[in-house]
Amino acid sequence: MRAVPSIVGLCLIVCSLTSIAQDPWADFVVVWEPGIGGAPGYDDPQRSLGEPSRMSGLGIDPGVVSPFQPAWTPNELVSIGANGELVVGFDDWIMDDSGNPFGIDLIIFGNSGFIDGNSPMGTPNGLFGADGGLIWVSEDGEDWINVPGCFADDAWPTRGWMDSGPYDMESGIEPTDFLSPMDPAIPWSDSIGQPWSQLLETYGHSGGGVGIDLQPLGLNRVKFVRISVPADAFLAPEVDAIADVPPQQPADLNGDEIVDVNDLLMLLESWGATGSDNPADVDGNGVIDVADLLLMLEAWTE
Repeated sequence: MRAVPSIVGLCLIVCSLTSIAQDPWADFVVVWEPGIGGAPGYDDPQRSLGEPSRMSGLGIDPGVVSPFQPAWTPNELVSIGANGELVVGFDDWIMDDSGNPFGIDLIIFGNSGFIDGNSPMGTPNGLFGADGGLIWVSEDGEDWINVPGCFADDAWPTRGWMDSGPYDMESGIEPTDFLSPMDPAIPWSDSIGQPWSQLLETYGHSGGGVGIDLQPLGLNRVKFVRISVPADAFLAPEVDAIADVPPQQPADLNGDEIVDVNDLLMLLESWGATGSDNPADVDGNGVIDVADLLLMLEAWTE
């Protein structure tokens, strides 16, 4: 009989490893110039740090963040006016990695939303709140490269929960994956007229956002992201969060872009097995053992 690790032991390892997992969100503000014409009160650049909002309006008019109901309060967003800019930095390198889903290395979350053409059923009929914002990236914070044709506050609108409706007032149970980018081959305009059920299929596990691939820019890595607004801009973009996309995980055994208990159960079912074609062989050494378990727990989705 194969010796399978105890559940208690697994829990202890999970808690230990996930507590030191790398933070994928922007870590600090380098430059903040609010500009002219930004939304009054939305002037705290620290709101661009950390994870995007899953709920909005808490204590006022609470609701889930969905493609039809974006984040909207000053506690969640920072607004950049004309001739303004926001520069944030990361403690760790954002790498150009072909192993990332769709080659996307960076995701920016604004507060755009879909116009509901069949309210309250959730049928996209256009985009609102897509207020622009030029995106620049840099390795050293001095030499900047613009990301052409890409804007910070744009599609795809943020989606906070897998199991929530477009206008729910209470949080869901299953969160989306904010580190899973949308497929750049699918333009947001293709979603026009789609029923809610089909839109959910388009999103999959993704939480939306604007995805950026460093490879076309000729960059191997960056640490700084700048969002600027032209002096003659009429609109003021809002920013919720900026994320470094991790590469696809070989520990994601079932391919759902999440490393969780379902993957763990698949690994345990194959414990002790040998062979070169077993997906549970995370490290590729031909045997399912503790080394595969440790790699899976290091990749565990929080």
